[in-house]
Amino acid sequence: MRIAASPVGMSAFAALAFLFSALSARADDPPAPSDLVSAELVAETASIAAGKKLWVDLQLAIKPGWHIYWRNPGDSGLPTTIDWKLPAGFLPGSTLWPVPEHFVQNGVGNYGYAGTADLLVPITIPDGLGEAVRLEAEASWLVCADICVPGTSELSLRLPVVAHDPSPDPAAAPLFASARARLPTPAPFETRFTFGQRDFRLLVPAAALAGLRNPTAMFFPDSDSLIDAAGAPRFRSHDDGLELALPRAAGGAAAPATVNGVLTLRGEGGAERAYDISANPAPTAPSESGFAWWQALLLAFIGGVVLNAMPCVFPILSLKILSAAQQAHGHRLERAYYGLAYTAGVVASFAALGGGLLMLRAAGNTLGWGFQLQSPVFVAVLAYLLFAMGLSLSGVAEFGASLGGVGGRLAGRPRLLGTFFTGVLTTVVATPCSAPFMASALGFALIAPPLVSIGVFVALGLGLAAPYLAASLSDRWQRLLPKSGAWMDFVKQLLAFPLYGTVAWLLWVLLQEVGPGEALGSLFGLVLVGFAVWIYGKTRLARPTGRSLGTGVAATTGVAALFLAASLTPMAAGGPPARAGTQGGLNYEAFTPQRLAALRAEGKPVFVNLTAAWCVTCLVNERVALDTGAVRQAFAERGIVLLKGDWTSQNPEITQFLQQFGRSGVPLYLLYSGSGEPVVLPQILTAASVLDTVAKS
Repeated sequence: MRIAASPVGMSAFAALAFLFSALSARADDPPAPSDLVSAELVAETASIAAGKKLWVDLQLAIKPGWHIYWRNPGDSGLPTTIDWKLPAGFLPGSTLWPVPEHFVQNGVGNYGYAGTADLLVPITIPDGLGEAVRLEAEASWLVCADICVPGTSELSLRLPVVAHDPSPDPAAAPLFASARARLPTPAPFETRFTFGQRDFRLLVPAAALAGLRNPTAMFFPDSDSLIDAAGAPRFRSHDDGLELALPRAAGGAAAPATVNGVLTLRGEGGAERAYDISANPAPTAPSESGFAWWQALLLAFIGGVVLNAMPCVFPILSLKILSAAQQAHGHRLERAYYGLAYTAGVVASFAALGGGLLMLRAAGNTLGWGFQLQSPVFVAVLAYLLFAMGLSLSGVAEFGASLGGVGGRLAGRPRLLGTFFTGVLTTVVATPCSAPFMASALGFALIAPPLVSIGVFVALGLGLAAPYLAASLSDRWQRLLPKSGAWMDFVKQLLAFPLYGTVAWLLWVLLQEVGPGEALGSLFGLVLVGFAVWIYGKTRLARPTGRSLGTGVAATTGVAALFLAASLTPMAAGGPPARAGTQGGLNYEAFTPQRLAALRAEGKPVFVNLTAAWCVTCLVNERVALDTGAVRQAFAERGIVLLKGDWTSQNPEITQFLQQFGRSGVPLYLLYSGSGEPVVLPQILTAASVLDTVAKS
């Protein structure tokens, strides 16, 4: 019999089981706790340094035939805890738990560890240290076999302080390598679940099972009221992946908004994988979702219209203005052709991006809207393209004539193809933003049937193109502009500078994604693009041999630039965390779902800012609303902890967290008051709206 307890509280049955176990233990004179579990604190480095992070391992050796418990012990038991007693300024992070085992005995199911367990904890070290530091902790656990025995141990570490970066302790290196190998990793795929009357089903995509023969699975939920831990898992394989069914807990809670936990996958031959997952509900038919398809299309269209006013579209505004100015006094039918060509470019691009996103997600990738700018290769190539277009507007080389000729041959009208590609470029640059109304529509699109989903993306494109298309069909606005003349060349050259500004922004994004050293090659690639445009322009009016030679040199140089872009690789996961804002010094911590859960468990108010370097709206919001004196003061007065999640590069944890709120992209701002559900702030912030939300929390 076990001690029947849970992290939340004991049921009447659990209390009786606890009493019976205690009486049985006293009668049988159980072994001493120290004989059942031995505990030791081990530091990864033999010394520490100010401002660095120290990893500590609580190593637990368990007597054969006995086991201790995971963070969710299952039907009974208690999780192992660590009560830290650290010097002032030292801050322990969230405990990293190794993948647990599943124990079933006498109809009681548990999650825990037998043999050994290593709980890893990061400790942030402050400045102002002496010569040595003593770290103390009290570890507590419950160890069970036929009976349960509680145990505790007072542990300590004394480490010298050094001025340089501490070196790993060679004696501890194998231990930490082994401990990290037993940790689950963030899932690089999307998992869904259904919640029936009798069972809970986890839908694992086929991409997660690649390389596993006859795969099986086990799920360890974070919640202790979700499933019956003693229930045997059932599996069903199909073309889309694996379905894992587990019986629901008796009297369990209603269907949750999301399910978190650890998923283990095993195949024949001993292959095994373990992932931290955050599963969302499986898509339902639109009629059952409470959100009709026509409402999603309407919101998508309105969101597309509003997207024209978002900061993301500003960089490409110069091309739209120039195109409109060039067409202002043309024939009405010709302007209509231009408007339709631009609309076709926008709609086709939205449909292609949306279709690509849906296919990648169906293949198991956890991606969101704006995923293309999470690729440093794409960012570098886009910077090259905009730089070349800017040089063309500045007069270094004229691309318009050749494109116009191609467009004329294809569509019967000059420069139609160029207008089409203006629509394509507008979409590519605009999609990192998520405008009002657009977020809800995109969230619906990612769970709707494929045809409805593509319809939502098409409606977004129609909304984005609608103002330009309406202007191309109207005669009134042309009266505002003078006839074409020398002023047009001046305006064209002037409008090159917004493109140069966009290139500077994209290079800054690239630095965030790959780091300064890796980005050096792409900067030389920009020089090659400049040379290619220059040599192309210089030889356009040369004799045929010189023109061919110039075109060949330009093409070769451009290919070399693309080769430098293709060699870019993003920084490894777990790179530099999101940093505090520099304007006003907002003291952000790096966002993780675990850190958020720990703060909420402590009852602390939390503000979550999910952002990305390529999200212009996010950057504007931080400048004009968040990094203001009044907002900083309001956060400080209420003791609000600030968490920032950086989605610049792919981050499955952030992607899954966004999906919990029906979002497929950033920005997302949440304010947790300390209890209950968070307040979701609007995507476009003002200092007044933030202060009003804080005051009401």
